[in-house]
Parts: sequence; structure tokens; C-alpha cells
Amino acid sequence: MSSGGNRKRKHRQPNPDKGLWGSLFHPRDKTHETLNSAFYDNGEEQEAATDAPFSRFIWVRLWGKFNFWALLATLLFLSFTGVLYFCVLRMWIPQDLSDIAGYEDNAAPRDLALVLRNANGGTVSFTEAELNRYLRNTCRMRQTGIFSIITHCRGVAVRIHDGYAELIFDRLVGANIHQTTAVNLSFVRSVEMGQPKLRVEFRGGPPILGKMPTGGRIGLAEIPQHHMRMLSPALESLLSCYADIFDLAEQHHYYPVFSAGAERRVTLIPYTPSSPQ
Repeated sequence: MSSGGNRKRKHRQPNPDKGLWGSLFHPRDKTHETLNSAFYDNGEEQEAATDAPFSRFIWVRLWGKFNFWALLATLLFLSFTGVLYFCVLRMWIPQDLSDIAGYEDNAAPRDLALVLRNANGGTVSFTEAELNRYLRNTCRMRQTGIFSIITHCRGVAVRIHDGYAELIFDRLVGANIHQTTAVNLSFVRSVEMGQPKLRVEFRGGPPILGKMPTGGRIGLAEIPQHHMRMLSPALESLLSCYADIFDLAEQHHYYPVFSAGAERRVTLIPYTPSSPQ
């Protein structure tokens, strides 16, 4: 009896090896895995919730992609591009020439060369309208250079200001693109060894940015004085067209005085030793 009971008791005792091999060869308890997964997922969600307010700001995102210098270079490039576009656009917007007297009317011109010869060296004055009518009927300018295929000249106009004159070249580019280029002309008189000296300068009006002398305008864009040298061929061509008038002015040592009063005009004052410089 005792041996049989011992055998039953031995049969009921748990086998320690059975639990080990069962853990190796039987499916694992998924309850533990679910708890672990839930624990770690909750941690990640908490971290994402903590970072969520910062992701709403666009500058924080940009700062993560670009550093300070890259952002500064981008802003400088965009600013330069905007300024360049603005300047080019103003160059292609022509001046309004409707306020220039005598440029577009049909009145008969006055023979200024004959008036100057009859003055015999005395003071003589011409209005803005007389100058433009004379240029309209006597000046025939032709575009040369690489742009001569698509560009032709409509005329030359003079707008008088106080102390200087604006010489405007009016052109058509293509079929109907209107373009204007203006040169500011001012004159400085001096006396050396008792002889008058007249110096022509490409400047007039308020300086650009308060420092650079304004030499003229391409379209509506103001151009510094030293950049207007590129128009010297056009000025020399205009000078050769009216060589007789300029010879008379040089012979009598005329000094032009521009005034923009009730009627804009230029007055040619001959040199005398007692005349003011």
C-alpha cells in the first residue's frame, strides 16, 4: 500500500522541467506584451504631445531646415532681385512729353539760325516752344549700332528747367514700344587770362540719394552723371547737325541761361569784361 501511494504522490508532483520546456516551446503569454506595448506607446504619445505646440510656428520649421546665414543670403538675393526688377521696369516706362511746349503741335517754326545771325552778338532769347518746333522741322536723326534694326528715332525734345536743360531722345522700339533717354545739360562759365571759357556738364536737378549728381534719365529711372557718357555719340551727331549755330554761339562767347518761369526759355548772353561770371 505504501509503495502504491508513494507512486500516486510522485505522479502528482509538478515537474520543474515541464515549466521550462513549456516556456520555450509554447506560445508566450500575450498579456505581458500588450502591457509593454501600451506602456511604450503612451510614452511616445506624451512626447509628441509635448512637441506639438512648437511645430505650429513656421519659423521654427524654417530654422530646422536653414541656418541663419542661408536665410540671410536668401533675403539679400530676393531684395536685390526686387530692386533690379524695379529699376529695369522704370527704364522702360517712357517720360510724358505732353508738357513740352512745341514738341507735338503743328505751328510754323522760327528760323533760329537767322535770328541768331541778325542779333550780331547781342542778347537773344528763345522759348521752349521755339526750340522744339525748330528741332522738329530740321532734325533728322537715325538710330545706329546693333539696335538699328528694331529701333528708329521719333524726334528730339528740349525741356527747360531752372539752371539746366533736359535734352530728350524719343525712340520707338519695335512696332509700338515707346522709349525715352534724357541728358541733363548745364553750363559753367569762367574767365582765364581775360578769355571766357565755357564748360558743358551732364548734370542737373536734385542729386541721387543726396550725393550722386543726376546726369539724366533712361525712361523714368535717374542715371548718375558719369554713366551718361554712353550718349556722347548721339550728342556729337546732334552738334554736327547744327554746326553753324554753335559756331555763332562760340564766336560771340554766348553763355546760355535757362529759366523756368511763366514761360520756359533760354537766354544767350554774350561775354563782356563787365558781365558777371
